[in-house]
Amino acid sequence: MSACTPRDEFLGRLRTGAAGGTGPIAPPTPRARFVRARTGPDGFMAAWRALGGTAERVPTDELRGAVAAFAAGRDGPLLAAAGLDVDADLRWPDCGSQAAAGAAVGVVRAVAAAAQTGTALLRADDNRGRAASLLPPACVLVIDAGTIVDTLGDYLRGTGDLPSQLVAVTGPSRSADIESTLVIGVHGPGDVHAILTG
Repeated sequence: MSACTPRDEFLGRLRTGAAGGTGPIAPPTPRARFVRARTGPDGFMAAWRALGGTAERVPTDELRGAVAAFAAGRDGPLLAAAGLDVDADLRWPDCGSQAAAGAAVGVVRAVAAAAQTGTALLRADDNRGRAASLLPPACVLVIDAGTIVDTLGDYLRGTGDLPSQLVAVTGPSRSADIESTLVIGVHGPGDVHAILTG
């Protein structure tokens, strides 16, 4: 029988709890605190708009018309991620990055959205990378209203198979890195539009 070192004794107390408990102590689940409670599709759209985005909710069969109306009058082709049922001039990734960079509007699918923060979640594997959401100056995010949760934590706790990249989009791209001057659209689209379906 080997003697317990002070280090082993200390680590043992940590594992079982300082008060001499018999099992490991579960870490507490922090509760997020927000100034106002936002839930559901209406809460998401209110938070998204407060961040500078635009949003609308349409029946699923009106998605094509809503995308076309948003893209109308913009100078350049419409780019859509593969698998989206919208009329598009270009399909990502088949069109290639040069063509995608010349698109006026990109259309991608969000796998979920958080009402409290106005955040849409994009899976890179679902949209075949990030180019369709980052290269054009305007982006449409298609969100099934049934996938809206209250917080990002609610989504992450309920998801077992996370992709290599899960991108959280919270309004238009913005940065104040240079001389603390806010610039919209510097790292991605400056014009973002959420279309909730269902």
